[in-house]
This record gives sequence, structure tokens and C-alpha cells, in this order.
Amino acid sequence: MASDSLYRLAFEYKKTKLWNKLSDDEVFAIRLPDGETGYISIMGMSGDYVAAGIYIGRKGFNSYRIIASTYGHDFKSQLLYQECLLQQECLQCTFQDKANLSREEAAEVMDYADRSSTSLEGNGDWPQFVKYMAGYCPCVIQTEQDGLYIEEMLKASTALAGMLDHETLSLFGSIRRSGKIPFLEKNGDRYSISSIEIPEPLPEEYTVPGINNDINVARLKNMVKSGVWECELVQYPEPVRNAPDEVPHFPMMFLAVESDTGFILPVSPVEYFDESSDKLLDMLVEAFLIQDICPKVIHARDKRSYCFLEGLCKRIRTKLVIEPELPSLDGAEEDLLEHIDDSEEENLQDIMKVFDELIKLSDEELLGLPDIVTNQFEVLVKKNILPEQLSERLDDVFNFTGNKDKKEETKSNVISIKPDMPSEPFN
Repeated sequence: MASDSLYRLAFEYKKTKLWNKLSDDEVFAIRLPDGETGYISIMGMSGDYVAAGIYIGRKGFNSYRIIASTYGHDFKSQLLYQECLLQQECLQCTFQDKANLSREEAAEVMDYADRSSTSLEGNGDWPQFVKYMAGYCPCVIQTEQDGLYIEEMLKASTALAGMLDHETLSLFGSIRRSGKIPFLEKNGDRYSISSIEIPEPLPEEYTVPGINNDINVARLKNMVKSGVWECELVQYPEPVRNAPDEVPHFPMMFLAVESDTGFILPVSPVEYFDESSDKLLDMLVEAFLIQDICPKVIHARDKRSYCFLEGLCKRIRTKLVIEPELPSLDGAEEDLLEHIDDSEEENLQDIMKVFDELIKLSDEELLGLPDIVTNQFEVLVKKNILPEQLSERLDDVFNFTGNKDKKEETKSNVISIKPDMPSEPFN
């Protein structure tokens, strides 16, 4: 639950319309109470997404760089592009239409607005506080610390809006030309502007898996080698979660395609790749053994894929080279994305048909359903997973929440996102 002070600062910031003066690449920095540096990007000049985002420390700013690099970059792989968009490490205060908020979020905003006589009449008036973590779906802020960081961002941004006359904007420009960024320092209740160096990019680090099954590797090494394989280590494009209250995350998968035939080696994705890279490599070896294949040459899309395979290829004496242009792999990725999109649409249509039929059932027919079905409905209603109309219908019949007049609401902490090719790099 967001605090009153967070909502108050959000509405105060919105009145400044700072996004009409600063673009999202005119980043400035502040010192946070815990000593960390926060890097702030103001979004909204393009008009389609109004938000302020804060990137914490060098790691956060490095993720800003990654997102910025997507603009105008020629990605060889759609999957790599989607993964790049999900590398943000930041907190945002966004302004949404009511329909884009969960019921609990909307109720919180309305409650604050009623108590503070704040208007919510226009589109994009509803504040939402979002956390982005690399490899995860966006979610509502998770901790009190998240809220405090956003509060400091909003205070500094509101103060900056009052300082941005023509002279100060010129100062912003001169600082940027020097390779630095503006730095807002708080002295009592006031801020002053100086500058700081932009942090150095973090060095690229790649996971190098170990080999757990030496016997399988020896078997693969002794096989006759054949074929050229196009390979890539990528993030699976659909998120998963193991519990309703878990923030969905994206598994990693290894795509391997035989160049001449287009045959795709079946290798399942793994969750939490940093801890499961050894497991994925073992699965790759097993997949080659099952198909009775040892590759003669492997073309890896990029350095990350190369590092993942390097140890194995040395052991089995397979030639490994980096080759960005991989037409057979491109075709396999297109088929994968098309299959996922088709599956989503078909599954959604089937689910909606079931929901429509359930709503049409009489009270007696619903009460006559097997206990195993009604027990599952109870879980779904209490978790606030079902569509509102169906949830209310079931609760009216079964009184799952224990109070027909006032239904218990449990928020979802996940903000739905499907990364497409955007016109703006940071939205």
C-alpha cells in the first residue's frame, strides 16, 4: 500500500508538467538518504507515456544505458531485442487511466483523492508506483525502501521544475556537452545544481557453466561429428511463475538449429539461469546424445552464447565461432514467436468461452458442481484472478469471501507487459 505522502508528492509533481521541458535522455542525479546516487529520467515529452523513473546506483544507470541502446539499434534477433527491453532496474511513478490499474490500486487512489479533495477527472490522472527488475515482469513497488526512493525522486523533480528557467536549461546543455550530468544537492529545504561524472559502464560479464556429467560429455566427444549448427542463448519470450503471489520471471533457453535442414534441437528452458546454467548445459548435451548428433561446427550469435558453449566445445573438439548472421536460427525464432502468439489467442478464446458458459448457469447448476471444482473456484475468487463479472457471480452463489455485501479484494502485484517494438526507447 502506497503512503499518503507518496500520493501527495505524485500529484504535486504532475502539476509541474516537467516532461514538457525535459526529454527522457536529459538525465539528472540526486544523492539519496542512504548515500546512493539516484539517476532520474523524465518521460512524457512524446505524449504517450508520462512517468518519472529513478535508477539506483551504477547498476541501475547501466540498465538505463542498455535500454537507451535499443533506440535505433539494429538487433539481429527479435528475442534479444525483447530481452533487452526487460533489463531495466528502476522505480517509476507513472500516470495511468483508471482502467490500467488493479482494483486495489484504483481504490487506494480514489480514497486518497476523496480525503485530499484531489481531482481525478482527466485521462492519465491516476498515479501508479512500479518496480522494474531485470528478467521479471514489472510489478507494484515491493518495499518501504522502494517508496522512499520514489519520494526523493518526486521531491527533487518538483523542485527542479521550479528552477528550470532559460538560464538553467542552458546549464543543462553545457553540462551534457562536458560529458557530465546535472546533480541536485539538497541543502535544508532547497536544492542547488552542480554536476557529476557519468558512471563508467559496467563490464560485460557472461555466465560460464560447469559440466556436471563427464560421462555424457565423453560419449558426445567420441561420436562422429557432422553438421553446422546455429545457436543462441536467449530469454524465453513468455514469463512463468510458481505461485499466484510470485512476480512472473522469464526463463532462459538455448536455441540450436541445424543450418542445412532447419532441424531444431529440443532443449527445455530453465528458470533462474544464473543458478541453473550448469543444468541447461547438461540438458543441451543430453539433447545431442538423444538425437545421436555431435556438431562439427557451431556458429554462436553473440559473445554470451559463445561463452556458454566454449568449455563444452573445447572438451568435445567442436569448432566454435561467433557469427551474427544466422538465417536458419532467424527462421526458428520467427516460428517460435508465431506459435506463442497463436497459442495465446487460442487459449484466451477457449477460456473466455468457458467463462461465458459459467455465467449462464443457474444458481442450482452452480451449486451442483463437484466439490473439487468449487474448491478451485474459491481459490481463484479469493486470489482475485477471475474476471470481475464471473468472480462476483460465483461469490454471490457460494459466498466464498464470507460477506456478500463487501467482497474481499486481493491485489495482483504484476503489471502486464508484452514488449513490442516501440517508437520511444524508454517507454
